[in-house]
Amino acid sequence: MKGNTFSMSKQFSVTNLTRTGILISMSLVLNLIFLFYIPVVGFNAVKVTFSTAITMLTGIVCGPVMGFFSGAIVDILTCIIKPAGPYFPGFTLAAGLSGLIPALIYKYLKKDSMNYNLLNTVFIAVLSAGCVGAFIIKDLLSFENSTLYYNGEPLNVLFVIGFLVLAAAYIIVPIIITSRFNFSVKVDKILFTVSVSQFITSILLNTYFLSVVFGKGYLAFLPARIISNFFLIPIYTIVIAAILSAVEKRFKLDI
Repeated sequence: MKGNTFSMSKQFSVTNLTRTGILISMSLVLNLIFLFYIPVVGFNAVKVTFSTAITMLTGIVCGPVMGFFSGAIVDILTCIIKPAGPYFPGFTLAAGLSGLIPALIYKYLKKDSMNYNLLNTVFIAVLSAGCVGAFIIKDLLSFENSTLYYNGEPLNVLFVIGFLVLAAAYIIVPIIITSRFNFSVKVDKILFTVSVSQFITSILLNTYFLSVVFGKGYLAFLPARIISNFFLIPIYTIVIAAILSAVEKRFKLDI
């Protein structure tokens, strides 16, 4: 996206406000219709929705200010129309950052200035280590007598293989998608963008906010939230790449 798209006058132009309004409407509809929660330790701790992907898209297309407002407005309206628990302003902040962070990444990181495949490899390694470490700290995962145990029971080797395959797919799939579907946008950069945003907002901030709201330890929610992001991050990446590629061709955006 061209630099002048991020100027205040451009972000508050009629055209940009119209785009933002349309994307906010899409995000809100997705939150109201397709939103569901995965319970963790008796609480709705993992939120699953495509709305976050649209919020990220809003930031990339319409700029950081509109991206932040989009995420915050959708979160507030969702809490009013379809509440799933007590309102907490921290979640609104995280939702706003989901639109702000991708916009800043696209503003300051040029297409060819970084090796995104390398960065994505490092990220998945850190995320995998964090997931395993959280299980070990909670005494759910242990290694005894050459056998891996989960919650006191021997862990089937297929689960370990599946985990490694999922981690490998995290890196390989964006490359395959880029070459096969001929997207005009860099899927590896989108994957990096989504990963950074989800790591800050979903894994770090929202996990902490959940521990504050429900009075549970941070580690009580962390493993499930990390695992959910193994699936959500690639899904968000594909959704954003497909829409962004079409938007770029339609509006001639330099993204």
